[in-house]
Amino acid sequence: MKKIALFTALLTLGLAVNAQTLNVQSAMSDLKRGYLNKAKASIDKACVHEDTKEDAKTWYYAGLIYSMIGDAATDPQSKYKKYKDLDPDWCQKAYDAAMRCKELDKAGDFDLKYIFSKVGSTYYNKSIELFNAGNYKDALELSDKAAKVLNNSGDPDLANESIYIAGYCCQMLKDNEGVKKYYGPLVRRSKIKEEFKPRMQHVYTVMYGVYKDLKDTANVIKTAERYTKVLPEDPAANLLLANAYIWTGNNAKAIELANKAIDESKNTPAYPKMLCAAASVYEQSGDYATAEAKYNESSQLQPNQFEANYGMASMMINRASEKNDAINKIVDAGDFSEESDALMAKLTEERNAFFRQAIPYLKTAINHIDGLNEEEQAQYRPQLYSCLRTLNICYVTLEMYENAKPVKARLDKIEAGANN
Repeated sequence: MKKIALFTALLTLGLAVNAQTLNVQSAMSDLKRGYLNKAKASIDKACVHEDTKEDAKTWYYAGLIYSMIGDAATDPQSKYKKYKDLDPDWCQKAYDAAMRCKELDKAGDFDLKYIFSKVGSTYYNKSIELFNAGNYKDALELSDKAAKVLNNSGDPDLANESIYIAGYCCQMLKDNEGVKKYYGPLVRRSKIKEEFKPRMQHVYTVMYGVYKDLKDTANVIKTAERYTKVLPEDPAANLLLANAYIWTGNNAKAIELANKAIDESKNTPAYPKMLCAAASVYEQSGDYATAEAKYNESSQLQPNQFEANYGMASMMINRASEKNDAINKIVDAGDFSEESDALMAKLTEERNAFFRQAIPYLKTAINHIDGLNEEEQAQYRPQLYSCLRTLNICYVTLEMYENAKPVKARLDKIEAGANN
């Protein structure tokens, strides 16, 4: 009797083990036949059972099944589309399963690239949606995840795009350390794929600005020089280096590089923008007449564009700020003589005149951005915010409070989105 009882117990145990192994086999079979609901039910059981939860194969099929559920959820043409609502959390579960498989698969028997690619591209696409909606905090979280996942997928190009978006989010959140974290490694690269070069123009410019804000002269020059070395065919590289020389006080070298950039871009679609960038260099050198001439030439070639109007507005605002600084010096000195009062009145009128001149340029620049499609508007979001903020300052300073109200409302909406 004891032998029979022992045999029965062993048989029962064997059946239990086989049943759990069969759950993996059933999941594989149901996946091949397109029954994702049954495949999910079987693999979920296998993932928690003691006899199969430490097997890399279990987690490989779990990742594959959840990726197929994701395919149903994201692709209207998917043959699995009837299962699109089977599991809203499919992306995280697919990723967790792939990572567990990677941990257990010491021999490297399982190719996880498809799973990582599916998860990573989904995170990336969602981060773009959030970025375009102005939700930079959540977009940063997902683009960071996407970059890490896509590096596992063997898709460095989309990983780079994710890193680019993560850095852009940090820029919008005014997180300079975050910008350096994501864009720093990109700047240090010596080879850039052709399709990624437009992104790198932005990367170099933003990193230049970050180092300038930090008053890090060495890295300001290094970033601009790196740009000219890696992308020597880009006239904008010489302009960035020109701005670096302006900042360090070498105006003559800056003007030389600005003129070189203009010459290199003649007879190209970029020429109007290069004129604007060169105008900024002339402005910073104190040659306002030449700067204005360059902006006007650009506007004649390309009317109602953003760059020339924004540039002219910025120059007017900078000159207004100089007048305001002079006013504040008189106030701080405590000089209330008649001569000082007369000088302050003169400076105030000159400042306000610059503000008034800036307003139409700012409005044209804003109208240009408003006329773009949604994706293009997202690229100009920092500039839109700057224009609106500056226009609001103009209206308030000139006591045009009714004009300021709708501008302030748009600013509040943008700021609310950035803080979500």
